[in-house]
Amino acid sequence: MRRRLRGMCIAVVVLATTALAAVAQASPSSTTTSTAKVDCVVYDDAAARCTVVGVVYAITQIGDTTYLGGSFAAVNGAPRANLAAVRADGSLDPTWTPATDGIVYALAASADGSKVYVGGTFATINGQPRRLAAVTADTGALVTGWSTTTSNNTVRALAADRTGRLYVGGSFSRVGGRAIARLAALDQTTGAVDPAFAPQPNNTVRALGLTDDGSRLYAGGSFSVMGGQSRPGAAELTPAGATTAFAPTEGGVAISLDVSPTGRLFFGTTNNRTWAYDRRSAACRCTASAPRETSRPSRPRRTRCTSADTSPASPRRSSTASTSARSSRPTAHRPRGIPAPTAPTGCGPSG
Repeated sequence: MRRRLRGMCIAVVVLATTALAAVAQASPSSTTTSTAKVDCVVYDDAAARCTVVGVVYAITQIGDTTYLGGSFAAVNGAPRANLAAVRADGSLDPTWTPATDGIVYALAASADGSKVYVGGTFATINGQPRRLAAVTADTGALVTGWSTTTSNNTVRALAADRTGRLYVGGSFSRVGGRAIARLAALDQTTGAVDPAFAPQPNNTVRALGLTDDGSRLYAGGSFSVMGGQSRPGAAELTPAGATTAFAPTEGGVAISLDVSPTGRLFFGTTNNRTWAYDRRSAACRCTASAPRETSRPSRPRRTRCTSADTSPASPRRSSTASTSARSSRPTAHRPRGIPAPTAPTGCGPSG
């Protein structure tokens, strides 16, 4: 217990260091009633216990409404087939009632707030054959004319930018009738697939994230190749689908990720680790001091990249399920014992 408490104290210090300002604190909830709860799916009366629990796998928000997706059959006693909406006061929204016949793994909100995108292992939603769907934000009805779906397998991740693009990740081999596997880009309004966006990862994409300005897309999963380049577990792409020079040197199978406003990428892996990478420029300007006159053999000198965008980087690793950034400097951090990464082209040691 003491060890756990000590870890919590360290985490608080890290957060304070990152903010470089007064630490934001959570306020007491203004909710006056109990927040909506996903109910037990199968209850064993004889054993007086829940044998199959309801699970929430995905959350997105539009205004004051929070949308839930997962594997459940009821919320607060009201029937809800794997999808539900909770209002600002914590109560279940009685008007949003879409239903799927299988697990919902991914949700995303459209840029204009009118639609919720849904993905998972289900075969139908609202009685219509879909593995990917767009439903209205007010009632959950299928959006008229939006019928793009994947041909097989699971949709694991969704990410919607502010310009009208929807990124879809999973284990599918086709989307919208096109042979674009596991990662695709669609038009939020029409569902039309962008045929030029085809990075073709060689295995499942399980997590997606975007920078605030939408200029970079991050993908995590069990793949080892993205866009023909070695990217084990995590990759950075442009909106056109090109894999950038950003190449994490450590990590694993990423199952969740997010990007901080300062450009630091965090992702969690199946080996119970969280990794943090700073984004640096692949075309950075490198500087090195002039060699000193000495009788000792000269050692390679470190170079320093002074711009901030993307390039190979090394991580800061945490042994827990979460971590916090200590700095927003455009430099890579690595744990002890992990060698420095190879410098990007044009940024090697000089002198």
